[in-house]
Amino acid sequence: MSDIIEVPTLDATPENTSEYGLLIGTEVPNAGLTIPYYKGVVEEGANLPFQSRGGTVMRTARIHHRSPDNIWMERHMHMTQVFLGLGDAPLAMLLSKPNHTKGLNLPDIEDIRVFRFPPGHGIMLHIGTWHDFPLAVDKPVTVLTLNSPEVVEALSSQKTADEMDRGDTYKINFEHHTGKVLRVSF
Repeated sequence: MSDIIEVPTLDATPENTSEYGLLIGTEVPNAGLTIPYYKGVVEEGANLPFQSRGGTVMRTARIHHRSPDNIWMERHMHMTQVFLGLGDAPLAMLLSKPNHTKGLNLPDIEDIRVFRFPPGHGIMLHIGTWHDFPLAVDKPVTVLTLNSPEVVEALSSQKTADEMDRGDTYKINFEHHTGKVLRVSF
């Protein structure tokens, strides 16, 4: 029997998500871009620092309720993946800070958090941020994602739900490596 880790849940803010990624919400990060056509009525922001290898794929996914016990975590070393909730439902994400500069191939248990994002909000993950796919909080939510073609191809070509290390996706079964299951509660 695996140990259960009750992962702390926090309401996402720009401050508490800053080590995991860039919160995307109602504020305009790096406002002040000068485009003359709509002065005074449009607050333009500078380009967000999205990165990927080989282009960008934008797609949507509809997320439904699932088990509060999570075993999968993954990271990408060449992409700043974006997850943005659409509509009127909140979403949550299981995240752990990047630790690849320390040479680690597992998330630090102490850094794992669940962030709850209000409707219409999301995050652009830093390179190397450990994460699982977003979770529906209380009702189904549609998520807009920005990925790289290589990540989508690698994940969609998997024949079974197993660990993987290809196509800029390093995905692990956290329970297999640690004997612990990450439990999410809202």
